[in-house]
Amino acid sequence: KYETLVGERGIQLSGGEKQRIALARALVKQPTFLLLDEATSALDNISDKIVQDALDRACKGRTTIVIAHRLSTIQNTNQIYVLDNGSVIEQGTHETLMAEEGGKYQSMVKRQQMERFDDDKDDMMSMENYTSFAISGSKLTQRIRSKAFACLLRQEIAYFDRPENSSGAICARLSSDASAIQEMAGTRLGAICEALSMTFFGLLLGFLINWQLTMIAFCPLSILAAVTYGEMQVRLWMNQQSNQIVEQASTIDFRGEIKFDQVKFIYPIRSTSIILNKLQLNIRSGQRVALIGMLELNVSVECSLGNIIRTGTSGCGKTTVIQLLERFYNVTQGQLFLDGIDIRQLNLQWVRSQFGLVSQEPILFDLTIAENRTYGLENVSIEDIISAAKRANIHQFIEQLPQGYETRVGLKGSFLSGGEKQRIAIARVLIRRPKVLLLDEATSAMDSHNEQLVQEVLEQAQTEDSSRTSLVIAHRLSTIRSCDLICVLDGGHIVESGTHTELMQQRGAYYKMLAQNNSK
Repeated sequence: KYETLVGERGIQLSGGEKQRIALARALVKQPTFLLLDEATSALDNISDKIVQDALDRACKGRTTIVIAHRLSTIQNTNQIYVLDNGSVIEQGTHETLMAEEGGKYQSMVKRQQMERFDDDKDDMMSMENYTSFAISGSKLTQRIRSKAFACLLRQEIAYFDRPENSSGAICARLSSDASAIQEMAGTRLGAICEALSMTFFGLLLGFLINWQLTMIAFCPLSILAAVTYGEMQVRLWMNQQSNQIVEQASTIDFRGEIKFDQVKFIYPIRSTSIILNKLQLNIRSGQRVALIGMLELNVSVECSLGNIIRTGTSGCGKTTVIQLLERFYNVTQGQLFLDGIDIRQLNLQWVRSQFGLVSQEPILFDLTIAENRTYGLENVSIEDIISAAKRANIHQFIEQLPQGYETRVGLKGSFLSGGEKQRIAIARVLIRRPKVLLLDEATSAMDSHNEQLVQEVLEQAQTEDSSRTSLVIAHRLSTIRSCDLICVLDGGHIVESGTHTELMQQRGAYYKMLAQNNSK
C-alpha cells in the first residue's frame, strides 16, 4: 500500500523499485525542466521499456536533459551531445550521428549492440553445453551399468550368498549408483571443469602480474597436490602388489595334476555345517577319477581315524569338490594344488579355461544351438561344431530341426528336453578341449540308449588325449566302472578308494551300494 514505510534510504526496496518511485515523484511535480541522470540504469529490460515509454510521454511539452550510458534510451531525443574530456566532440540526432563513419557515437552504439549479441550467444552456448553434458552423462551411465553388470557376472558364487548382495540390492545399486554418477558427470562436471579452468588461468594471470605474491598463495596448494599425488602412488603400488599374482597370465605348462591337501570347507552362509573335513585326494595327470556318495544303507564304516562314519548321499561334498576346482569358492582350511601350485596364486580366468564342466543342470542361453556351442570361444568353424555334435550324439537331432544349428533354444534351453540340453552342453565342452574334464551327473537326464552312447563319447574323449584328467560325479555306479580311481565320500572325506575290482574285493560300502543297485 501507499502507506508502507520504505525504511532509511529506501532500504526495504530494491534498486529498481527505488528508481521508479523517484521517477514518479519527479513526474508528480510537473516540472518545466526534467533532468534524468541514468534514471533507468537499475531497471531490468522489461521495466526499463515500460518506464521509458512513460518518460517519453512525460517529456512532451517540457525541456528534458538526459544523461545515459544505455544509448538505446536516447534514440528518440531531438539532439544528442557526445562529451569527451569536458568538451562536445559530436552532436546531432541519432540518425545523423549513426551516418558518420568512424564516429564516436556510432562506435559506442555498435559496441553495445555487439555486447547484446554476445550475451545472446552466451545463452545459446550455455544451452548447447548443458545438452552436451546431459547426453554424455546418459551415455556414461549406460556404460557404467554395462561394466558393472559384466563385473557382477565374474564374481564368485560366495559373493551372491551374502545378504547385502541379494538380487534386489544389486538391482538397486545398478540403478542408484549409476544415476548418481550421471548427476556428477552432467552439469556438475561442467561446474568442476569451470572451477579448475578458473583456478588454472587465475594462477597463470597471478604469476604474470606479481609472481612473488602468487607463490605465497600457491605454496599450500602445491603441498596439498604433492600429498595427494603421494597417496595415489602408494595406493597404486599396494594394488599392484596385491593383484600381481592374480592379474598376471599363467605361463606354466598345465599337466592336470590335482591335489586336495587336508582341505576343510564351510559355506559362508552355513557356518555350522562342515562340507569337507580334512579331504586328502591326489589325482594324477590323465587319470579318470569318480566321486560317489554313500547311499542310505544300514551299514557303518570305520575310517582310518577310528570314527564311525554316518551314511547318506546329501551333503557329502562331491559337488563342492568341483566348485572349489572352478574357484567358485576358496577353501576354508588346507590347500588345493594344481600341478603343485596353490590354486589361489593362479590367474582365475586361466584356471577356469583349463576346466570343462558339464553339470547336472546344463546352462544354456537364449541363443542359437551353434552360438551355445561356441559360447566364450572365438573363430570356431562350423566343421568343429558339427564334429562335436556327432561325437555327443546330437547331430542327427539338430539336422531334423527346420533351422538346424541356427535354431534358438529358448530361455535356459526351454525348447529342449533335459537329454538334448545335456548333449549340447557335452558338445560345447568337447569343442573347448579342456585339460581337465568335470562331469557332474553329465548323463543323468538321458535314457539308457543315449546314456550308453554319450558314455562311449566321454571315454573316447579321454583316450583321444591321454593327458586329459577327468573327474566324474555319478549316482549310477554302472557309469564309473572303467574309472582309474573310485572314491567313496561321506561326511566330507574319503572312506574308500580304489578301482572297481579293488573295491569289490574289499566288500565295503561300494560293494554294498552296488549290490543294492543290482537288487532294485
